[in-house]
Amino acid sequence: MSHDDPGSSSAGAGAGVDALSLDLLAHALAGVRDPRDLLPPRRERAFARAEAASRRSARPLRREVLPRVLRAFPALDLSACAGLDDASLAAALPPGTGGELGVRRVRLARASGVGWRGLEAMVAACPRLEAVDLSHRVAAGDREMAALAAAAGLRELVMDKCLGVTDVGLAKVAVGCPGLEKLSVKWCREISDIGIELLAKKCPELRSVDISYLKVSNESLRSLSTLEKLVDITMVCCLLVDDHGLLMLSAGNSLKSIDVSRCPHVTSEGLASLIVSQRFIQKINAGHSLHEIETCFLSKLSTICETLTVLRLDGLEIFASNLQSIGDSCKNLVEIGLSKCNGITDDGIASLVVNCGYLRTIDITCCHLVTNDALAFSFVCHILRHLSVLPAGIDQICIL
Repeated sequence: MSHDDPGSSSAGAGAGVDALSLDLLAHALAGVRDPRDLLPPRRERAFARAEAASRRSARPLRREVLPRVLRAFPALDLSACAGLDDASLAAALPPGTGGELGVRRVRLARASGVGWRGLEAMVAACPRLEAVDLSHRVAAGDREMAALAAAAGLRELVMDKCLGVTDVGLAKVAVGCPGLEKLSVKWCREISDIGIELLAKKCPELRSVDISYLKVSNESLRSLSTLEKLVDITMVCCLLVDDHGLLMLSAGNSLKSIDVSRCPHVTSEGLASLIVSQRFIQKINAGHSLHEIETCFLSKLSTICETLTVLRLDGLEIFASNLQSIGDSCKNLVEIGLSKCNGITDDGIASLVVNCGYLRTIDITCCHLVTNDALAFSFVCHILRHLSVLPAGIDQICIL
C-alpha cells in the first residue's frame, strides 16, 4: 500500500493553481475575504500575479513611479503622492500624447502643489478623463476651473472647500463640460445663485448635486428644479433655504435622495409638500433641521412607503407614538438615524423594530432613555448589521 508524500501533494496543489489562467484566478480572488485563505505562499504568489494583472486603480506614494502608473491604470489617487507639483506632474506626462493615456479618474484631494498648469497638462494628456476630485484644495480658484473646463468628457467633479472658486469658475466648468452628471461644491462659499442658475442651464445631464454650506437661496432650488434627471440633492446648512424653496424644487424632477439637515428654516410642512410630489424618494435626511416632527410630515410618509429605505431624524424631539407611526408607514425601512433625539424610549424602539422587518441600521447615539431591554429586543427580532450607541444606562455586555 503506497502513501502519498504530504510535500509532493502540496507542490501538486500549488502547481495546479499556477496552471490556471489569470482570468480564473482574478475571479476566484474576488470572492476571497480573508487574505489568510490564500496561503500557502506559493498559491499567494499566483493570486498576487492575477491581482496585479486585473488591478484597475493605483495610489502612488512617490513621484518617481508616476510615468509608469499613468500608463498602466485608468484610475489614480494622487492625493498622497509626496512632493507632487505642477513640474513633476507635467514631467510624468509624455508630450504630445493625443489619445495615448487612458486615465479616466483622478483624485487630487489636498494635493496643494498642483495648480492650473499641472491640471492643464493633465487634461491635455488624458482626453478620456471622466472624474476629478479636487476637494480640500483651499487655494484652488477660477484658473484651476478654467483648466478643467477643457475636459469636455468630464462626468464627475468634486471640489469641496475650494475656497477660491467663484461663479466665474463654475461657469467655465458648466460651459466646457456640458455632460456633467455629478457635482459637489460643498463649502465653496463664493458661489451664489447666479452660478447655480448657469450650471442648471448648461448641464442638463446633472443627476447629483451637493450645494452644502453655500450662501444660496430658494432661487437656486428653482433653477435646479429644471433638471429633469436630477435624483440626488444635498444642501446641508443652507441657511437661506425654506419651505417655499422645497416646493419649487419638487416641481420638475423625480428625486430619490434629499438632505436638508441643519437647514433651520425647513419645517415639517415643507417636507410634507415635497413628499406629496416626489413619490420615489428613497432617502431623507432632515436631522437637526426640524424643531419637532409634526403629524403633517408623518402622515405623508405612507405615500412613499414602498420606496423609502433611509430616514435620518437626528436631533429632533420624537416620542414613541411618532416611531409607531413611522413603523406603520415605512415597512421597507433599512436605516434610521435617531441620534441625540429627545423622547426616544424602549417602547418607541420596540414598536419600530416590530413593524420594520428590513431594518438593519439604527443610530441611537446619545439617546439616554434607551436601556438594555430595547437593545436586547432589537437583536432578538433582527440581524442588525450596525448599531450606533453612546452608552447611557446601557451595559457593555448588552451591546456585545
